[in-house]
Amino acid sequence: MIHKLEAKGGEIGDVWDDGVHENVRKVYIGKSQNGIAFLKFEYVDGSEVVVGDEHGKVTTLGTEELELDADDYIVYVEAFRDKETEETITAIKFETYKGKTNEHFETSPGVKFVHQGGKIVGFHGRSTDVLHSIGAYVSFPSTRTTSGLLGKWIKVEQKGKCPGLRCSHAIAQVGHKIYAFGGEFTPNQPIDKDLYVFDLKTRTWSISPATGDVPHLSCLGVRMVSVGKTLYVFGGRDASRKYNGFYSFDTTKNEWKLLTPVDEGPTPRSFHSMAADENNVYVFGGVSATVRLKTLDAYNIAEKKWVQCATPGESFSIRGGAGLEVVQGKVWVVYGFNGCEIDDVHYYDPVEDKWTDVETFGVKPSARSVFASAVVGKHIVLFGGEIAMDPLAHVGPGQLIDGTFALDTETLKWERLDKLREDEETSSGTVISLDARIPIVGELHVSVPDLLGIHKMKKKEEVITPAIRGWSASTTGTIDGKKGLVMHGGKAVNNDRFDDLFFYGIGSA
Repeated sequence: MIHKLEAKGGEIGDVWDDGVHENVRKVYIGKSQNGIAFLKFEYVDGSEVVVGDEHGKVTTLGTEELELDADDYIVYVEAFRDKETEETITAIKFETYKGKTNEHFETSPGVKFVHQGGKIVGFHGRSTDVLHSIGAYVSFPSTRTTSGLLGKWIKVEQKGKCPGLRCSHAIAQVGHKIYAFGGEFTPNQPIDKDLYVFDLKTRTWSISPATGDVPHLSCLGVRMVSVGKTLYVFGGRDASRKYNGFYSFDTTKNEWKLLTPVDEGPTPRSFHSMAADENNVYVFGGVSATVRLKTLDAYNIAEKKWVQCATPGESFSIRGGAGLEVVQGKVWVVYGFNGCEIDDVHYYDPVEDKWTDVETFGVKPSARSVFASAVVGKHIVLFGGEIAMDPLAHVGPGQLIDGTFALDTETLKWERLDKLREDEETSSGTVISLDARIPIVGELHVSVPDLLGIHKMKKKEEVITPAIRGWSASTTGTIDGKKGLVMHGGKAVNNDRFDDLFFYGIGSA
């Protein structure tokens, strides 16, 4: 099945369309003083090489060639439009399944956009004497995944005293209950300091009774994890950038306890990351009152004390909004924001007190931060996030994206678990077959194909996918016997807030 991704970029210039092929063999990228002068592609259809036209104008400033291996293919395109008119493409990056890329700027000025989701088998767009826009044709495999992570999104019914519209908050699960704490509705204005509890048996929210050392600040950018029957909460800030310390909450006694005052524990911060195993609570990165951080601190639950872990090397940058998960004894740091969105992956070995940088491959999610994440077996699953900071920083929504991806921490292979949202939101649409003589079967009702091999599809059942978002609260959870990613709320592309509760449950892992 082939899906046509809409061309992004400018709206001027002549329309071009290379059509659909089996694979891309080579990419030619012409450079100009102000950006991309032209693109040209060579495709493969069986034993035949199809040479596409030059889209733009040949330049004397140089042409780069990206040649793909026979068993490789393009899975990701990242481009930037100029800031002033947004009509021309100033920079572009192609990345293959194996991780091969053309030369590109790690950070480029302009308005960023991406194309991703599967195997890219053709391109289209607009150009004059420069490149104005680019779109892609994406091929989906006949099987949904190769990782064995067979799952789907469900929207969980909510009743009772709900947390309501919010983002930049924290959730964690204990038994059949999900707890939510902190967050904002208006940018940089914390909402409350209530601890909400959602009973999965009745699908009902309530405010948990609270005794003891109740956190004294309403806060946003807070994080929370659970170990056994206990919640652990660290950090977060109020509107004047005062920070919370490190607290526990006994869910059997409904009792808060201040474990470490704000001036005695790890550096006070917000928008950090937290994870836990049976013996330790880990706090990584985030934003302090003055700088972003990259330190990892571990709280030993039995000994009731903090230890600062080894500091990552120079190649590991400071960051906030990263994913932090414990998988098979290792503490993984995934992506984040260091002034721009980044896409590197590292893990920490607590036994050796050592950091390791890893190179991932496959259908990688674009560089992003403040996404939802969870652990299922050996996989880290993530959804959504921010791919570019808003000009108004935290006051604005930033550029947000969707997509459910999984990283196999043993093979280091990324895979997309859901289809593209454009395909899922419609009850009918256009699907293009590589061969007009071959009907599309499976979940689709096929009408008589026309000469172009275009078929109308009708879905048997509605497929649910969360709306594009970032800054949501997430945790690894279990609902109705399935383990997966629990996600609540978040920030919308129009800067509104969500109040929904979603669960990506894995049937097998």
